[in-house]
Amino acid sequence: MKKTKSKHSSSPGRKLKVIHAALDCFSEKGFTSTSISDVCARSGMSVGSLYHHFKSKEQLAAAVYLEGIRDYQHGYIDALESKTLPRDGIIAIIHYHLHWVEKNPDWARYLFQQRHADFMGDTDDEFSRLNSDFFKGVSSWFRKHIESGAIRRLPPDLYPSIMMGPCQEYSRMFLSGENVTPINQAVDAISDAVWRALAATADDNKKER
Repeated sequence: MKKTKSKHSSSPGRKLKVIHAALDCFSEKGFTSTSISDVCARSGMSVGSLYHHFKSKEQLAAAVYLEGIRDYQHGYIDALESKTLPRDGIIAIIHYHLHWVEKNPDWARYLFQQRHADFMGDTDDEFSRLNSDFFKGVSSWFRKHIESGAIRRLPPDLYPSIMMGPCQEYSRMFLSGENVTPINQAVDAISDAVWRALAATADDNKKER
């Protein structure tokens, strides 16, 4: 006889609904002022069902953070791997980053603000796994173009600093309402600057020989 699924069935869709509801509540009221009842009211889920998925508000807050990272990283890798030419790849990830922030301002603010929150302490293993998979994908793409002589050979830690430093600073200003340059214009200018910084020159390739 086939068993009927429990109302607490841990379907990814239900968990994701709670995560999005929690993000909305945290963005509107802040983590401290948000109650589990607030999240239940926003998600339409009972308190019992929510606690079946998340044992505490802190665990839920950490899940919101990890889901934001997961969503961002998957889209980043897709954007990068869709391009075979190095310059196109650089432009693609800068375009992706800035437009992800534009489309997901609440999540972007949350990721900026909560990385070192106390509730993140129990997520170190999952966070490390996500980052490990992400950097493997990014490194594999870059390695091809470094070895071909299209991208400069630099210490590995400088690549994210050169690529994402300008994006992060523009994103910070955008999220605080300080920026005046439209995003599409910023994408063009930042992409050009980053490509100029990373593109290998004839002199760079001579040094490799």
